[in-house]
Amino acid sequence: MAKKHKRLMGFIVIPLIFAFLSYILLFTVLSPMMKPVFSIFQLMSSEKGADFYSLPESIYSPSSISEGTVSLSQIEFPVYGAHYASIQLPGTDEAEDLYFGDSNAVLKKGIGQYMGSFLPGYGSPILLSGHNNTYFHNLKNVKEGDVITITTSYGVYEYKVTGTAIKTRTDKTAYDLNQQKEQLILYTCYPFNALGLTSQRYFVYADKISGPEIVD
Repeated sequence: MAKKHKRLMGFIVIPLIFAFLSYILLFTVLSPMMKPVFSIFQLMSSEKGADFYSLPESIYSPSSISEGTVSLSQIEFPVYGAHYASIQLPGTDEAEDLYFGDSNAVLKKGIGQYMGSFLPGYGSPILLSGHNNTYFHNLKNVKEGDVITITTSYGVYEYKVTGTAIKTRTDKTAYDLNQQKEQLILYTCYPFNALGLTSQRYFVYADKISGPEIVD
């Protein structure tokens, strides 16, 4: 009887122990990598949420390069939450800080970039968000033909506005991050005088007209 009991314990308890230890190991390894994933759902779904960790130091140092190419090896790629550039909307006197990431901690400091989009110069879409009652309040004044400027540590980029749109926050046709061109996409909550969560987003679209190309 004792042997049967030990055998039963071996079949049940030992696998449970190994499963528990494996879970702890996977959680320890994957937990740091999961933090940026949560930013995907931040502004498009809610105006509230937890701040995952404090923002790192800025890596921004304004550049005056506006044409040509820049080597990928010369670029310091920003970590999540880093201030890596500035952005100036037409008709505004000062540029706003641009951060890599779009958590609540970032959007309290300035404009946030969705991590599933690309940095300026890569030739691919850039998706930026900001609060309608603070850093993107002037987005309502941007019109077709205006030029938006992003200054990074490796170059100055200009984007000409091609249009605006009002979309629901769940509209998946609002932008295409797989397109093969450098399109700047900015969005914020709509209406602009609304406080808190809204069901609509205001989008501005602009195409790159100048700035150095990043090459391998």
